[in-house]
Amino acid sequence: MNKIRVSVVGAFGYTGFELVKIFLRHPQVEITNLAVRSDVGKSFSELFPALKGRCDLKCSAIDVSKIADESDVVFFGLPHKTSMEIIPEFLDSGKKIIDLSADYRLDNEEIYKQAYGINHSDKGHLSEFVYGLPEFNREKIRLTNTVANPGCFPTGIELALMPALQSGSIKTDSILVDSKTGISGGGKTPKPAFHFPESNENVAAYKVASHQHEPEIEQELSKMAGNAVDLVFVPHLVPMTRGIYNTIYTELTGPLTVGDLQDLYQKRYQNEPFVRVMENGKVPEIKHVAYTNYCDIGMVISGHRLILMSAIDNLIKGASGQAVQNMNVMMGLDETLGLL
Repeated sequence: MNKIRVSVVGAFGYTGFELVKIFLRHPQVEITNLAVRSDVGKSFSELFPALKGRCDLKCSAIDVSKIADESDVVFFGLPHKTSMEIIPEFLDSGKKIIDLSADYRLDNEEIYKQAYGINHSDKGHLSEFVYGLPEFNREKIRLTNTVANPGCFPTGIELALMPALQSGSIKTDSILVDSKTGISGGGKTPKPAFHFPESNENVAAYKVASHQHEPEIEQELSKMAGNAVDLVFVPHLVPMTRGIYNTIYTELTGPLTVGDLQDLYQKRYQNEPFVRVMENGKVPEIKHVAYTNYCDIGMVISGHRLILMSAIDNLIKGASGQAVQNMNVMMGLDETLGLL
């Protein structure tokens, strides 16, 4: 079998670095282009010395024709609001496209404008993109050429809530989500709040009830539940490099035991290679999912409330690992290739 030729547009960011590391251990992948907006001509290992001798490919400019000719799958690791300016140039190439930005995740251009403060410049193609949560949309992902990779917060939250919502076990109008994220979640471009002296030895809520991921989460949870889901989402920045921890408070629709919910979750995820359901009252920990593509889920019942907890690595299952998982599905490969 010929190897899959992959290119990364926007390779200089954290997600680009993680993608390349995964590609280097993927037995069916050949990296053909690492395109950047600056540092063109430098070797990738010059930008990321950890890969010296492993990936010395020179970074190129974003040349649509060249990248399309030399790729089977093109990954976009560009910032939000930038992907939608470049991706349309690739859509007629017939190549498979996986976008790690938020530009094609939302179904409605008005909601996108509310969340990101800008008009969507490619709203005509929004409906073509499949939301890339394999545990929910695997068959659609298998059949599409265009995937919108989910956000990091949405991934852990949606996986934690999906079985309960699909089974009607919890109410859809009283979901409270408390999330903690590592500093890398803010991306590679420096921001004052993510500056080491500001974030070290500190915990702070931010974008309370106004985070740009909230509409994405509500959109996908509503599809899972079959009716509108309304939630309160409060993210917090904590002084660690990577990882997301979600604590989710829900209200049960009827009498259920932890055993009932354990059985429900185990059955729903029994064939999912990257979702692990904790047993015997154990709770997830970020250190057990860091640098992996796993999502660990735990649960506790308190009276009429179900408390769910999930942990992921925001750069792997929350971004680059999930993108490769989507590629594996799209290309008909073993879903775990390069990720275990």
